[in-house]
Amino acid sequence: MALLKPRQSTLLFGWWDPRPVLIWNDVLRLKLTLDQLIKCGLTSTDLALVQPDPGEWIQHAEAELKHARFLLANPFTYFRADLADVLSMHLSSSEMIRMELTHGQLVIAGMTADTEKMFKFDTDEWGMLGKRLPL
Repeated sequence: MALLKPRQSTLLFGWWDPRPVLIWNDVLRLKLTLDQLIKCGLTSTDLALVQPDPGEWIQHAEAELKHARFLLANPFTYFRADLADVLSMHLSSSEMIRMELTHGQLVIAGMTADTEKMFKFDTDEWGMLGKRLPL
């Protein structure tokens, strides 16, 4: 459940049925899309309070790969992204960690020593993503 500001409530529910909160059943009942909710000014924290499972946003609210960062959703797990998709997102190592994206997943997706350089992470960042580092 996310608390709504008056403007957000009016945009989502109209003048005649304003509500102080948004719940998942509202999203389903009104067939709201993730883009509509973002345009209303809801944050990723708000949306996680409404529905923490990115899979539900994909199934019911038209979430796409472009929303992965907003939902903190692993692009491989939830969107079947490929390595090029992940590279094009320009994610920081801390974003990858919050998305539970690992070095192992990148390798499985085809990352090589050459493509690894394209992420521009230092040794500590790769270590936080699960890369085994030489002693």
